[in-house]
Amino acid sequence: MSALIYLDKTEKSIKEDAAFIKKLEHKINQSIRLKKTLESISIPEKKSAEILAAQFIDSLKAKFPEINIEISKMTKEQKQLSLDMSLKAETSWSRFTDLLSFLEETGYPFIFIKSISISQKGNSIGIDIKTELKLIYQEDDKRV
Repeated sequence: MSALIYLDKTEKSIKEDAAFIKKLEHKINQSIRLKKTLESISIPEKKSAEILAAQFIDSLKAKFPEINIEISKMTKEQKQLSLDMSLKAETSWSRFTDLLSFLEETGYPFIFIKSISISQKGNSIGIDIKTELKLIYQEDDKRV
């Protein structure tokens, strides 16, 4: 009887270890993907961070003209330009997912989604996406 209890505990322990190893493997694969993504990003040279931010906002407006872009805060510190932005619109679900894909697939500038609010507006949805845009600037970028 005690041998069965021991085997039960051993089996349970092995299953817990296997689950832990799977989580660890997932984290390692996630880190590898992140490292590859970071290695593929190159900071454009000879352009100020402000110009790059403006170009990104222009391309966002060109692809999603229905989106209202509000910049609430801009900070510059330690070779980094940060913009807090709010993206608001009444749009369709497919345009919303297209916008999220665009933000997710943008390698540079770095875009961090802080929050997403969705509300029903008749046949469309109201969206409010709070984001932070980060740009790293070169040492010789004097205007920032």
